[in-house]
Amino acid sequence: MDLSRPIPLFRVFGIQVNLDYSWFIIFFLLSYTLAEEYYSYYYPGYSTFIYWLFGALSTILLFTSVLLHELAHSLVARRFGLNVSNIDLFIFGGVAMIEEEAPSPKAEFFIAIAGPICSFILALIFFILGFLYPYDDLIYGLISYLFYINLAIALFNLIPAFPLDGGRILRALIWTKKDIITATKVSSFTGKAFAYFLMLLGVLSLIKQEFINAVWYFLLGWFLKSAAQISYEQTKISAVLSKYKVESLMQTLRPLLYSDTIHTLMTMYYPFYKAKTYPVIGNDGKIYIVSVEDAAQIPQHLWNETSVMEIARPLTFYVSPYDTLYRAMKIMAKHNLDEIPVIYNNTVLGIIKSSSIEALWEKHFEGESK
Repeated sequence: MDLSRPIPLFRVFGIQVNLDYSWFIIFFLLSYTLAEEYYSYYYPGYSTFIYWLFGALSTILLFTSVLLHELAHSLVARRFGLNVSNIDLFIFGGVAMIEEEAPSPKAEFFIAIAGPICSFILALIFFILGFLYPYDDLIYGLISYLFYINLAIALFNLIPAFPLDGGRILRALIWTKKDIITATKVSSFTGKAFAYFLMLLGVLSLIKQEFINAVWYFLLGWFLKSAAQISYEQTKISAVLSKYKVESLMQTLRPLLYSDTIHTLMTMYYPFYKAKTYPVIGNDGKIYIVSVEDAAQIPQHLWNETSVMEIARPLTFYVSPYDTLYRAMKIMAKHNLDEIPVIYNNTVLGIIKSSSIEALWEKHFEGESK
């Protein structure tokens, strides 16, 4: 079992929803807290099984609310032409994996505020349900919990601390007057300041011997501090690489044909192109991919009689010449690729290497630091 890979759950509006293994930690802790300290305290007279059932149900509905919050971000992002690869649910909530930075301050503002608006709407819905449901029982307790938790999600996310939604709203407002890097630097600073504040609360909780609260404050503070720094670095990279298209660094390459042999690949293509993978046009007209590493496993005396199609794999990842270098880099980083084919209208144009993109970024960084 690979714990580094999330569990795929389902797709909604074409967006893949995944569950990180860390979610099971918060699921158990929240279910326990709600069962033993909330429902059993405020609504006595039920069995332990019923309390745990409602605790688990409340936790699942909480993360359903988080999912809807992130889905609101995602749908607005798509309206502005941004691709959302997936939504991941994990120990600290959820995150929509938007592949590129917002194209404008306006887009950033509306994408950021969509989540809190969704949470406020959910809180309003549960408030009305609580008003219409007059019984003081477990169901009322569930409705009340979902009202308060959605209200808390909305208000917490509006704190102007990057990368929280409020920090992104702050970034959008600064971006209208300054450039995106300056805006991110300022909002990232507020994010780190808030993270240190949470850690301070952790220290105070530790002094008061509230160990569980101390751990959560420390963990959340550490997570927000790291996220603020990483987001700032990613924004700097994105701001540079989004200015360039793949075609600017693409290495032209003639694809192999299904009739070509391993000998052709290893003695003609590899010495000339110095790439690790090569597109192959199959006899069905589809594009496949073959790697030098797989070819090297074939005994050399069989190279002339072994077709490249015998070791070819279906093409899974590729980019268009009109994609940004940032998108190409994100795809390669996500799938641990050193290079990726460049394809347009089912025609192989070439490949782009991560080393070429990194060299461009390093050159820009060196020029900036002088």
